[in-house]
Amino acid sequence: MSISARLGIISHIIRFCETSKDKVRIMHRVGLNDVQAESYLTILTRQSMLLQNNGKYVVTDKGQSYLSSYDKLQKIEV
Repeated sequence: MSISARLGIISHIIRFCETSKDKVRIMHRVGLNDVQAESYLTILTRQSMLLQNNGKYVVTDKGQSYLSSYDKLQKIEV
């Protein structure tokens, strides 16, 4: 999978978690299997882009900053 595709998945997960979501809802919405979802969610929580509370994930300020940067880059992509 290309880095662009991975970054797109990350942005999709973060955007979806603007209101708290559990792992199963994230998996279904983004189209990931359990192993993939766990991997992305672990990375995003370790990087402080998502916060986990009572089994649900919600975006942090750092995650919002990532989305802002991602959106700006998408506008200049050729």
